[in-house]
Amino acid sequence: MRLHITQLSMILCCMLAALVAKAQDSSYTLSGRITNERGEPLSDVTVARPNGKQGIATLTNAKGIFFLPGVISSHTILVTHVGYQRQVIAVKGRTEINIVLKSSNTYLDQVVVQAYGVTNQRITTGNISKVTATEIDKQPVINPLQILQGRTPGTSITNVSGAASGSIKIEIRGRSSIDPTKPAEPLYVIDGVPMTTLNLSNVESIAAGSAVSQGMIQSGMASPAGGQSPFFNINPADIESIEVLKDADATAIYGSRGANGVILVTTKKGKAGKAGTELNVYTGFSKVTRFFPLLNTQQYVALRKAALANDGLAIDMMSAPDLVAWDTTRYTDWQRYAFGGTGRTVSAQLSMQGGTALTNFRASAGYNYQRDITAIAGGNQRGSMAMAVQHKTPNQKFTLDLSAQYSITHSNLIYSAGSALLPPHAPAIFNDKGSLNYAGWAPLATSYAFASLLQPYESTAHLLNSNLVLSYAIIRGLTARINLGYNNSQTAQEHTLPIRSLNPDMNPRGSVSKGRSYFHNVISEPQLEYTTFLSRGKITALAGASYQQNLTTGLLTAGSNYTNDLLLGSINAAPTKQIVENSAQYKYAGAFLRLSYNWENRYILNISGRRDGSSRFASGRQFGNFGSIGAAWIFSESKALKASSVLSFGKLRASYGVTGSDQIGDYGFLSLWEFGSTGQYGGQQPLFPTRFADSLLRWEENRKLELALQLGFFKDRLTLQVAWYRNRCDNQLLSMPIASQSGFTSVISNTPANVQNTGLEVNLDILAIKGTTWQLQTRLFVAANRNKLLSYPNFDQSPYKSRFVVGRPLNLQRLLHFTGVNPATGEYRFADLTGDQAITVDFTGNTPDDRTIIDMTPQYEAGLTTELTFQQWSLSALWFHRKQKGFNALVGAEQPGARKNQPSQVMQYWQKPGDIAAVGKPLNYGTNNSNQYAFYSDARISDASFIRLQNVSLSYSCPDAWLKKWHLSQFRLFIQGENLLLVTNYKGSDPEIQQFGSLPRPAILTAGISCKL
Repeated sequence: MRLHITQLSMILCCMLAALVAKAQDSSYTLSGRITNERGEPLSDVTVARPNGKQGIATLTNAKGIFFLPGVISSHTILVTHVGYQRQVIAVKGRTEINIVLKSSNTYLDQVVVQAYGVTNQRITTGNISKVTATEIDKQPVINPLQILQGRTPGTSITNVSGAASGSIKIEIRGRSSIDPTKPAEPLYVIDGVPMTTLNLSNVESIAAGSAVSQGMIQSGMASPAGGQSPFFNINPADIESIEVLKDADATAIYGSRGANGVILVTTKKGKAGKAGTELNVYTGFSKVTRFFPLLNTQQYVALRKAALANDGLAIDMMSAPDLVAWDTTRYTDWQRYAFGGTGRTVSAQLSMQGGTALTNFRASAGYNYQRDITAIAGGNQRGSMAMAVQHKTPNQKFTLDLSAQYSITHSNLIYSAGSALLPPHAPAIFNDKGSLNYAGWAPLATSYAFASLLQPYESTAHLLNSNLVLSYAIIRGLTARINLGYNNSQTAQEHTLPIRSLNPDMNPRGSVSKGRSYFHNVISEPQLEYTTFLSRGKITALAGASYQQNLTTGLLTAGSNYTNDLLLGSINAAPTKQIVENSAQYKYAGAFLRLSYNWENRYILNISGRRDGSSRFASGRQFGNFGSIGAAWIFSESKALKASSVLSFGKLRASYGVTGSDQIGDYGFLSLWEFGSTGQYGGQQPLFPTRFADSLLRWEENRKLELALQLGFFKDRLTLQVAWYRNRCDNQLLSMPIASQSGFTSVISNTPANVQNTGLEVNLDILAIKGTTWQLQTRLFVAANRNKLLSYPNFDQSPYKSRFVVGRPLNLQRLLHFTGVNPATGEYRFADLTGDQAITVDFTGNTPDDRTIIDMTPQYEAGLTTELTFQQWSLSALWFHRKQKGFNALVGAEQPGARKNQPSQVMQYWQKPGDIAAVGKPLNYGTNNSNQYAFYSDARISDASFIRLQNVSLSYSCPDAWLKKWHLSQFRLFIQGENLLLVTNYKGSDPEIQQFGSLPRPAILTAGISCKL
């Protein structure tokens, strides 16, 4: 009996074990909810079983809830979402799992804004550089575009004038157009709204040979700052991040607007939680710390006398009025007068944010004041306000995002006019009565350069940028949204030239100019996005359309011939009046599509396409097709490498695509006419043609190719990216010569010019120390770009044959080769390349001459950022290095011996036969070809490489015990510096400016506090 009972028990145990095993092997649906650290639900989070098959991957819905079928108790699930740490979770028989995702700040996983969405460096197939709000806060600059230098490889930044409000030119990965008057700026997008200004007035040419728009000033009236950047009206304290999109995969979805790259600016938004207030205040000063040694009075007089003697001229009022009429015992350091002042800066920022999981907000207000070093009165001021509201319905399906920024800037400046290169004994600026000293400068009163001290310039600019995004989650994975944007700018200028500022001997008359610039920009972009799973991968489809309209108007009103300064406030009181108005309207429409497929986070494919229509082309040629394909292979996800303790990430990616450009100005396909300003014909005001048109204009094309390798080591504490690119721009829209019998000499037309830019970019990110007390992180980039005119059929018939050479870079100089100073005669010597026993220069390019070609393209740039944290202390430093050639100060626009100050090195000039000297004999104006030719020789060129300590920031955050006592959540003290150290052998004031006698970059030092309630 006992034996039967034992056998029965064993049978029951086996049956029970089998049932349990079967239950464990049977699949079921796992459910759960995923939130962030603030408890907010996260939608579109991917939940999958690694290496799973079709049907076992899903997305969270708008409430953060997911249902994952086909799960058994022994499975693990992988949870991924952009901007958050990946989590691998063991199921362990659970049927419901609630998951909290933690945000990730590592280089590979941090959120990166892309066109119409977000991604991260781990899975992107494009090339996107990012500057974060933390990095922005460390630099005390008034224009946020200046922050990009030294932080984004492949981005060249130039300030036109050095003024705080001045236009800033940005070129991404080189220059693609051979037309030096054509701006090649990237597309700027702020919260999804393009910042588009139409160029009604002439652009400002700069030293590099290319151009930049005057921005918000389109009245046709000159600005002392060389225009005004729209980003002067953008408060850096309101910016969350700046992304620079470079390759075709990142930019082609913008179609014709993305040919020169794209810069995305994302402003700060509210966060759920207890309402908090933050205050940031700092103040500081700026000074020029590097002056170039110039001649003193004794040296200047000796040099002038030697020049006159070499020319056989007497020292009299005719040949040397500066030595006869002026006091040669007087001395003024005009360089320090012009640039020796102290600039001031003040910034105060206040913000509030908070809300619930359904509704949150952020509101801010800011004030900035900056007085330039060259200003003796007035300054640049900016007041700004920003707000952002996000609301979700309780079912999380409908979302409203509203953001707006409004700012007003005011520049009321009187500059310390004059030139740093005036003769050191030039007379005083004011006479004994306090008036401008024109009489004291006689007989050289025309050289008096201080009239602007009494000629004030004033400008006021208003900018509104607003954006509304409405989105609705129709079903799981399917979202409809519409992006509505509007920006508006109004700029007013006034420049007064009173009678008292002019030479009284010339019977002067006063004048006043007033400029008005307006632009209105509207954009609407409906979109539909669907995400689902196909086989073992995730597929996302985005379809949308764009409609943009821009209206820009410029108005210039001028009054002249005033006989009384009291009347200058009224144009109506002017004896002579002038009104000039320009207006242009630009319309743009497009449709776009993007398909992305991510197969197990291992193979990624991204395809985008766009069809654009532009009002800048005639009917039948208005539309163009653009697109790109990008692919990535994350080989570190393979089984062979997953277990590696060294290599934690590895990715190969490639992209190719075509973008376009319609940057030719408006109405280029139409002939323009205007009424004549004087005279009548048959009693009627005549019409005159002002432009010849080409109705066959079509899109310019830019083909971009990129290959890149990304590696991560030691759990991504060391990451490396190496990217090679090749961009080719052909079918260029350029000015072409036509027969003068047409009444014109040129017309805008498509040309076969093909310009190529190739380059290499290397990024290295190292988290050397990561602990609770110490942390040390270093970022390094090195970038090199090579540019050349690849081909140009019938180049000899083009208007550019005297400027460029096929197969050579665009940024070249044709210069004589300097071989030294002739010891016997003291004349400059140059290489005779043609062998005709003469030195010839033909600026037309029609005949061979003795000039050689010098490539002025920088060899490479490098940026090094180091951030060290120890307990409550934080120290960061940004170094910027550029290897380049440049124009030195030793061979300036005036030859040694002319009536202008010179570098002190020119005193080592040739004096007698047999002298071995670097500087030829001094001469008076234009009396010797060898001296004139020195200006057109490579004697002007020298090494202009430099290493600049771009930024230093030191801060101290108070301990939690202090904060609790003070009822604060944060209190931080900080000191920030800009341009504190410059290491260079450049023979001039500043290797970046390279204009002898112009303002070098100043050093800036600020100190402030930041506190949160």
